[in-house]
Amino acid sequence: MAVNLLSIQEAQEARILRAFRESIQSVKDQAVIQEIVRLLETGNVDGVIQLLQLDESMFEPLEDAIRQAYREGGLTGAEQVGRIPLEVGSVIARFSMTSPEALAWLASLSSGLIVEITNDQREMVRSLLSQGLTRGDNPRTTALDLVGRINPQTKKREGGAIGLTTQQARWSINAREELESLDSSYFDRKLRDKRLDSRIRKAIESGEPLDSKTIDTAVTRMQQMALKFRGDVVSRTESLNALRAGQFEAIRQSAERGGVDLSDVRKSWDATNDSRTRIEHIQMERDFGMGNPIPFNQPFVSTSGNSVMFPGDTSLGAAGSFTIQCRCRAEYTIDFIGRQARIEGFS
Repeated sequence: MAVNLLSIQEAQEARILRAFRESIQSVKDQAVIQEIVRLLETGNVDGVIQLLQLDESMFEPLEDAIRQAYREGGLTGAEQVGRIPLEVGSVIARFSMTSPEALAWLASLSSGLIVEITNDQREMVRSLLSQGLTRGDNPRTTALDLVGRINPQTKKREGGAIGLTTQQARWSINAREELESLDSSYFDRKLRDKRLDSRIRKAIESGEPLDSKTIDTAVTRMQQMALKFRGDVVSRTESLNALRAGQFEAIRQSAERGGVDLSDVRKSWDATNDSRTRIEHIQMERDFGMGNPIPFNQPFVSTSGNSVMFPGDTSLGAAGSFTIQCRCRAEYTIDFIGRQARIEGFS
C-alpha cells in the first residue's frame, strides 16, 4: 500500500520543533530579570533554577508532540499492513496505544528523554551561573545571557542559554570573553553572525574595545543559531524515533492479530549510503541488508556492540553517537496466510 512516509515524517518533525520552541520560549517569557539578578547577587543558583521552574512540566508540549508522532507511526504501520488474512476471512490492521508494549514505550518517554532533557537544562544553568559568579560577571548581564534579551520589535526574548546544552551555552560565554578581550579566536566559531565580522575585526585591529551593544548582539545571535541547531536535531531525531517505534509496534500487533509467529516476521537494514552516512551504519546494511534479513524480535547489533530493534532505537541502550540523526530505515516482511506484506520504514 502506497503511503507518503516523507510527508508524514516532515509533518511530525515540524510539530515537534514547534513544541520544543514553545517549551523554551515559555520559560524565557515568564522570567523576571530583576528577580534573577537579586538571586545572583546573593549567589543563590538553586533559587534561579527554582524560579525558572526547570522541571518536567517545562517540556509537556514536547512530550505531547512526540506521543502524537508515535501514534502516527503506529497508524501508518497499520495502514501499510492493510488487511490481515484470517481463517474466517480478513480484518483491517489496527493500532492500539493501550497494548503493554505501547504503554511501556510511552512510559519510557516520560522517564527517559524528558527527564534527561530537564536534568540537562538544570545542569546547564547551574554551570553557566556558577562560572559567572566565579568570574565576577555583572549579574544583570549573566541573567540576560541566560534567558535572552527582549527584541524591541517583537517584544519577545531572543537568544539566551535556556534550551541549549551545557556545551552550547559555554560556546556563547566563551565568545563573550573573546569579544571583550578582542581575541581573534572568535572568528573560528561557526555559529557566529558573520554580518558583525567587519565591525569586530576593525575593533581587534585598532585595539579599541567593542561597545557592549555589539557584544550583546553577537552573543544573542550566536545563542539563537545554537538553539536553532539544537531544535533541528531534537525534532528530527525524536520525530523519526517515535514514528519508527510506533510503526514497529503496529507491525508487532498486526502479526499477533494474524496469528503469525514473530520469528517468521523478517526485517532488514537499509542505510542512506551517502557522504554523511556513518561507516558503522553502512556496515549494518552489509550485515543485515535485504539479502540477509533477521527475525523481527532479534536486535540489529553493530560492530561496536550497539543493539537496536530498528534504526534510531534506544530501548536497548544504544549510544547517542549511534542513534542521533540516524537516517537509516528498516524494511519489514510479514508472511500472512496466502499474502506477503512488505513494509517500508521511515528514514
